Order: sequence, then C-alpha cells, then structure tokens
Amino acid sequence: MEFTPEALASHILPLLPRDGTPVLNRVMRVMLSRQLEHQIGPEIYFAARDILLKKGKIGRLRGQNGQIFLAATNGSQQPAAAAETAAPWPEVKLMQPLQAYLEGGFRQGLDLPPDSVAIVQDTSAKGPARGLWARPDFILVSAMRFKYLPGAQVDVHSFELKTETGCSVLSVHEALAQTRYTHFGHLVWHLPEGTKSEAKLAEIENHCAEHGIGLIRMRDPSAGDGCEILVDPVRKSTLTTTIEGFLETRLTEAQKSVLIRATQGQR
Repeated sequence: MEFTPEALASHILPLLPRDGTPVLNRVMRVMLSRQLEHQIGPEIYFAARDILLKKGKIGRLRGQNGQIFLAATNGSQQPAAAAETAAPWPEVKLMQPLQAYLEGGFRQGLDLPPDSVAIVQDTSAKGPARGLWARPDFILVSAMRFKYLPGAQVDVHSFELKTETGCSVLSVHEALAQTRYTHFGHLVWHLPEGTKSEAKLAEIENHCAEHGIGLIRMRDPSAGDGCEILVDPVRKSTLTTTIEGFLETRLTEAQKSVLIRATQGQR
C-alpha cells in the first residue's frame, strides 16, 4: 500500500492531542506505521508534515529531535512545551531525582541476588539520533546468574521521563516504541498532588496497562521516596540480537565490562 503526502497528512491531524501537546516526529512516524500497518519513511512523513505546516494546521518545535503540535487555529491551546519553560521542574531538573530513584528504590524493588549487577545509564543523549533507534531518558540493565541452572538472565528496562504538563497518551506510545530495543518499558511522570494534570491520570494509566508499559508517578522530586509505581510493565519478547546492538551504543566500555563479567560468572 502506498500513500501520497496529502493522504498521509490527513492521518496526522487526528493523532495530535487537542490541547496542543507536542509530539516527537519519530513518535508520530511510529504511530502512523502502526495505525496504517505500513512502514512510513522519513521522506513521505516530512513531506506530509510540511503540507500541514504551510496550511497552518500544525506548528513545529525545533530541537529535542523535532516536535509538532496542533495549531491554535484548530481549537487547541499553545503547545505544552512552551508552558514547561516556566515550570519549576523542567525535565532537565528531573533527571537527577529519577536517577537517584532508579539506583535506590527501584533497584531494591527488583529484589536481585547479592551477586547480581544493576547498571543505570543516562541515555537521553546517547546513541543514533535518527532512524529506528530510540532514545529513552534512562536505561537500567540487570544481570544475574542462577544457582542451579546454567546461564544468566539479563533484563533491560527503558524509562521515558515526562514533566507535569508534558505527558499525554502519546507518551505511552513513545515508551512503547522504546521496547523495540528493551524488555520492559516505563513511563515516568512528574505529577504532583492536586495538579490540574491529574485529570489525565486515569486515561494514561489505562493506556499503560493496555500496552504493557509501566507507569511511575513522581510526586515530589525533592523527596527520596517521591516515586510510586502505578502500573507494572509486561516483559516484551525483544530479540537478543536487537538488545545487544542497543546496549553496544548506550553503555560505556566500563559498563560493558561489568556486564560481561556478571553474565560469565566472574567477579
């Protein structure tokens, strides 16, 4: 099945949030491919996007891998990313609290054996920026060997971090797209108590459960126990060769050595 840019453009608009929340170009391509059951290449996608830009139907945000949003003339508000710039907790400030949680409470919750390893890596700026590669904000790689059975088990978790106003159901699809290279996908949402964004919580919870994506609510980034797991992820049957290639571009050489020693039973 082949699509013209004009035909593809008509499928983009319904997928954009009505409140003007921006969507990454790569996430939109994944959503279109799944909806249309046809791989959407970058050339036809950007041609369709440019048609909507010229008609004033959508707006664009440069940087952050490129985003588009429904223009205000279509009944939406200004893009949520614009409001984030004045937010007290932009994404860059949430990264350190999330890393502390992953290395602390989340790792403890995995209940790994004493001789296992768990590597937490900031991958928000690591690996290929385009193509089919995903860029989660963090990954956690755990490795443990069995007492009686041969071999080792390696689990790779990906985490997509969203600010209070930057999360939507499309964020679930972004976290889902990242599981093409990991075993477990998680959406981490900074959602304080009493915020207006709580109105979206039930819908996002349902989408996470439907797609097997974990949902972690970060209530208070300044608190050591400010994160709560609302939805547990479902393990994906991602190919080992795919995960190997993903880790090759995400982990440091030192981390790779630690992982090799752990899977081979070396100290």
